[in-house]
Amino acid sequence: MTLNRKTITNALLIVLTALIFLWIGLKTDWTATWRAVLSADLQWVAASVVVMIFGHWLRGYRWNMLTAPAGFPLNAKRSFYAVMSGYLINVATSRGGEVVRCAMTAKTEKAPVDLLIGTVVTERLVDMLMLLLVCITGLLVEFEHIYGFFDSYILKPVSSFVTLQNTLILLTLAITLILFLRFRKKSASEKSPGKIATLLSGFSKGLKTIFTLQHPGLFFLYSSGIWACYMVSGYFLLQSLPVTSHMEFGSAISLLIFSAVGIAIPLPAGAGVWGAISFGLQAVYALNAKDAETFGIFNLAYQNLFSILVGGICYLLMMIEMRKLKTA
Repeated sequence: MTLNRKTITNALLIVLTALIFLWIGLKTDWTATWRAVLSADLQWVAASVVVMIFGHWLRGYRWNMLTAPAGFPLNAKRSFYAVMSGYLINVATSRGGEVVRCAMTAKTEKAPVDLLIGTVVTERLVDMLMLLLVCITGLLVEFEHIYGFFDSYILKPVSSFVTLQNTLILLTLAITLILFLRFRKKSASEKSPGKIATLLSGFSKGLKTIFTLQHPGLFFLYSSGIWACYMVSGYFLLQSLPVTSHMEFGSAISLLIFSAVGIAIPLPAGAGVWGAISFGLQAVYALNAKDAETFGIFNLAYQNLFSILVGGICYLLMMIEMRKLKTA
């Protein structure tokens, strides 16, 4: 096997993930954690699963609102299967699920992969805006708790870093990077103008679908519904464990922010989420380390089991759909 940058990067991520899970294992009081998990209220857990499934179904349906204006409407059932199959792949590869999701949908819906990838990038940009709204809402609802976290761990470090010297350095690096990418793009176009131009055109078309939405208000409503489902599901999960059942709904907004910070760390199986949630619960809500780590592990196990079980079922159903379409 030829060693390239991608192979080395993936290997390093796997090693780093293994070390993090080893550190988690050595640091955790497993007796207390197991006792807390056994005492979990399964009714709250089941409710969390139902809400989470509905949120992912909305994500699949929202995806269709981006592809339809480009002339490729998606089957609602198969788009949901593809979304969940992507989450299954993400357990092992961190970000590979988005590519698999587009590849599977390209086969079933006869849509160009480059266009689908462009729409997924658009989705992620919209999700970043929704996360910004969640952060603002969190500051308003949980101001006394979360402002200290933002001030100590985000605002002060950022303000201390943003000096005139650092700004000039970043601008220089950004201009250099833009010129380098433009040069490489021009060079690649000269070598294979047809293929590169086609790929860029499809990708660009996928990105622009946000400006050709047939129902922009409905798109925003679905986007809000997705994140509302994530918050409600997180709240139900908090209520399921005795160590966090005292927390109110506002804390679910903070939990969503902690999870988003952890997901931004490109580690397989959501290893970054455990640390972000555990740290956030301790820093913002003064939860003792043992209880915060217990919920962090419980949340991590829940998310991975959800992706493996529900994603695995949807992957099999997608394979059946693909076989039916191929036969037809």
